Amino acid sequence: NEKKVIEVCRKISDHALHVLTVHDDTVLHMATYFKRDDLALKLLDEIPELYIHKMTRQNKAGNTVLHATATSSRALPVADKLLRKAPGLLGMRNNNGETALFRSARYGKADIFNFLAGKIADYDQPSKQPFLQRNDQSTVLHMAVISQHFELALEIAKEYKYLIGEKDMDGMTALQLLSCKPEAFKLKQERGFFKKLLHFRKLP
Repeated sequence: NEKKVIEVCRKISDHALHVLTVHDDTVLHMATYFKRDDLALKLLDEIPELYIHKMTRQNKAGNTVLHATATSSRALPVADKLLRKAPGLLGMRNNNGETALFRSARYGKADIFNFLAGKIADYDQPSKQPFLQRNDQSTVLHMAVISQHFELALEIAKEYKYLIGEKDMDGMTALQLLSCKPEAFKLKQERGFFKKLLHFRKLP
């Protein structure tokens, strides 16, 4: 019951930023995980100004509420409101060194990815890199390929051509990872993806 949750949050310390689980997830984390986006938006509107600085709170995996929005395209309005209230969330990384932008590539959420990518569009390449690469040197392109989100991977390759040649900690590029997966060539979609990725690599 959304009304009940909001009423309870009004009475507890830290409001919707109250830690609720053994994993240090807040009420707002949980509302987002369970795709209760309307509830999350209402909770954000209800958070008193004196608690705004706690919106960057991370759970034990290092994930913020913005990381949680990256798992669902429906959560884009929540991500937008979060960044309006706490812009610093954009650059926060979890324990694996993943930003919310990186996490959206893992889950293949193109709408969220493009929204967050738009926030760093004016950054120079070195400033973008921490958003696009995690601790093990894997990039958003590696992750989109590994997760078989080929349509998003093509968008990434087209926008960030230099990532095509980036290597992870094992010295593998995204193309090499794809070539190591024989099952990837069984479907017409993946064969077409491979050709297009090679095409983007040749472009200046």
